[in-house]
Formats: sequence, structure tokens, C-alpha cells
Amino acid sequence: MELKNKTMQAVKWNFLATALGTVVGIVQLWALSHILAPAQYGIISVALMVVTFFNIFIDFGISNAIIRRQNITELELSSLYAINVGLGVATFLAVYFSSPLIATFFKSPELEFQIRIMSFLFLMAPFGQQQRAILARDMRFNFIAIATIVTLLTNFIVVVGLALLYQKAWAASVAFLVSGAVNAAIFFIHSLRERKFSLRFSWPAAKPHIRYSLQLVSDSMINVVSINTYPALMARLVSLSAIGGYNIANSISIMLIERLKPVLTQALFPAFAKIQNDDSRLATNFLLVTTYGSLVNFPLLVGMFVASSSIVATFFNAEWQFIDSLVKILCLVGIFRSLDVPVISLLLVKAKMYLNVRMGIVKLVTGVALAYLLGTRYGITGIVCSFLIVQIGNTVLGYFVLVRACLQGLGRAYIKAVLIPLAQALPILLVSGLITLYPPSAHPSVNLALVVGAGVLAYLLGLYFSPFAVVREFVGLASRNVSPRLETLLLRRAK
Repeated sequence: MELKNKTMQAVKWNFLATALGTVVGIVQLWALSHILAPAQYGIISVALMVVTFFNIFIDFGISNAIIRRQNITELELSSLYAINVGLGVATFLAVYFSSPLIATFFKSPELEFQIRIMSFLFLMAPFGQQQRAILARDMRFNFIAIATIVTLLTNFIVVVGLALLYQKAWAASVAFLVSGAVNAAIFFIHSLRERKFSLRFSWPAAKPHIRYSLQLVSDSMINVVSINTYPALMARLVSLSAIGGYNIANSISIMLIERLKPVLTQALFPAFAKIQNDDSRLATNFLLVTTYGSLVNFPLLVGMFVASSSIVATFFNAEWQFIDSLVKILCLVGIFRSLDVPVISLLLVKAKMYLNVRMGIVKLVTGVALAYLLGTRYGITGIVCSFLIVQIGNTVLGYFVLVRACLQGLGRAYIKAVLIPLAQALPILLVSGLITLYPPSAHPSVNLALVVGAGVLAYLLGLYFSPFAVVREFVGLASRNVSPRLETLLLRRAK
């Protein structure tokens, strides 16, 4: 199977899991926002933020190091496995015993209990990470997608069930632990079918991978700290309820593409790795996937930007109505952030993640200062606006500092690769925007259905009648992975 089709197969399986995860996540979000008080939801948000940060140290960039190496020995794998397990134990101890300090910082005694429950997952997660990386390297994403779906459904059932019974924030912590344990068990059991379990360690075997991994973990740490600076400042400057509202707004805006980032990164990194020494092919594929990714991400975010008022009015109580403006700002943030995925994949295969680390430090320092300045004057809205300003600067500078360091002479072609998907998303803004400005019904749910339906129809018609060859190619590849008959039908008009 040619690389392009294999990559599209990978995207298809990951997209299936991501799409289901998005639907389940939104339903779960809606349920918890009605069951738990805003302050309780804020505690959940802070606990997840803390655990997400420390989760970086378990993997330590080793998964991507495995994906990058097409040939790797069993001794190297077992040595890296041992490092992951050791890091899991160390991270568990660090998080468990630092939880009182974290709870004090966020002025929430209940947070200590939540974090301690979640920390036990650090002991289990390393046993499934390596097998997931091997499957991703070999582009066997069908199994990864199935495991992801099982994990999502487990989390949904446990968290909603416990929240209904006890109406306490710890329900989310228990669900996080249980679903994470299920995920680790699935990959660990699968690994036993392919190789013997071994923790045999050799530093010379592991050493070549560690330098590369250090770049990745440094970048991930700075990125996570940078992103979580904004909700952390909300908790300190505003309230836990504010961070709960931000988390909901984030979940129905930026998280739409954050969930899709692994879809593309996991598919693109192995694909890019196979052609890392051919700059001409790499440049062509980089531009292509920038366009393809944006053809998925831009309509989602533009659609959510337009539909956010109807969504908030339909699904959330009066105490959450303030998140509408946050969703709109975060959708704009998401549009710029979505362009990071191909760039990161490019840096990974060129082993130049250190450049992103340097940019990340600048972004972090700037973001903290700007968020504090705007947050003290304008509250939660000011903090979110600072996120947007920093992200715009990061995307623009990213081309000059990151892309040009890997590939030369892409200026106009790169701008075109971004503008074409943006043009394809404009019909959503125009058609759905008119319905939002002049709602035909007094019922938000009816208006929401019309906004979504009209937006989807406008986008599909735009794809069908698109004058751009790259869009027609995207339509062909996408429809081929759904149905050969659908491909024939769609491309008959496109030609």
C-alpha cells in the first residue's frame, strides 16, 4: 500500500476514535455540568490539569523515539521499558506526596484527595505505553482506535454513574483511574502476544534514544505549562468556578482539534519518518497535510464559533452562560493552534525539537506576563484573550523559526496551503452566521439544529464544487476510505 493511502487509513481509524470521543466527551460534559456545582467542576478541572502535566514524565518522549526508529532491538525496547516503569514509580511518589502543596496553592483542600486517587495511574500506565508506540510506528491504528473507544466508554460509564450516585468531584478521579488502568491492560495484554515481557536494562542500548527524548520532554513540559498557565491564573485571580467554566469552553472549542492532533501526528510522524532524508518529498507532503488537516480542523472551529451561543443556551444552565464569549475566543485560538501539527511532525523527523523548546520558553514567559496583566484588569476574558494573542504570535513566528529551519523556500506555497482550507470554511460562516444573527425560532435547540445542518450542507457543497485541485484530491482520498462508490460519485463532478 502506498504511503499516502496508508496514512489516510491511519487517519481514518484515529478519526473514528476521536469523533466518538468528542461526542462522548460532550455528552459527559453536559451531564457533569448539570450534576455537579461549578466549584466541584472546577476541582475536577484543576486535578486533570495537574495530572496531565506530570504525565509527561512517564513517557519522557520515549514513545516518539521508538516511532522514529524503524529498526530497534529487543534489548533497546526492554531497556526503554524499564526506564518508563521507573519513571512511573518516581512520578507517582512525587505527585502523591506533593498533593498537599498543590491543594494549598489552589486554595482547595478537597483537591488533595482527587490528585492522590489519580496518581495511582502512574504506576500502571507505563506497562501499555511501549506497545502503543510500536503499533503507531507500524501504522496499525485499528487496534489503537478500538482500545481508545473502550477506554472512553469505560470512563463515561464510571464517571456519570458515580456522579449521579454521590454528586462529588472524586467521581471523575476514580473514573480517570479505572479507565486508564483498562487502557494500560489492553495494550499490555496485546504486547504479550508479540514479545516476552522483559525489564532487562542496558544503558548503552538506551542511551542513543535518551538525548532525542530529552528534547521531546522539554518541549512537552513547556507546552503543557504554557497552556495550563491560563487556567491556573484563573483559579488564583478569579475562582475555581471560573476554571470550571474555562474547562467547559475549552472542551467544546480547542479540544475539538486537540483531540484530532494525535490523529494527524500519530499518522504523519511515521509517514514523515519514512521520507525524512528526501527534502523534496517531505516538503510536498508537509504542504499537503497542512491543507488536509486544515480542511478538517477549520470547519469544525468555524462551525463552533458560529454555533456556540445556541449550544450554550441549549445544553447548559444559566450559571454557565458566561462561557459563550470564551468559546468564541478559544475557537480563534484553535484555528491557529491546529497549524502546529504538521510543523511538530516535521521537527520530530528532523530531530530539531530543540528549536520548539526555545520558542516555547519565549511563549511561556510572554504568556504568563500578558495573562497576569490582562487577567487582573479584565478577569477571565482578559486571560483568554492573552492566550489568543500569544498563539497568533507563535504561529507567525513558527514559520520563520521552525519551518524554514527544516525546509527552505515554502513561503507562498505555505500561505496557499493555509488559505485554501480557510476559503472552504467561509460558506459555514456566511450561511450559519446569518441564521445565528436572525434566528427563525424562539427555541435555542431548533436554531442550533438549523445552524448545524446549514453549516454541514454548505461545507459539503463547497467541497463538491471546489475549484482547487488539492481539495478534489482530498475528497477522493477521504471518500475512497469510506466507499469506492462514494468516491466515484463525488469525483465525477469534481473532474
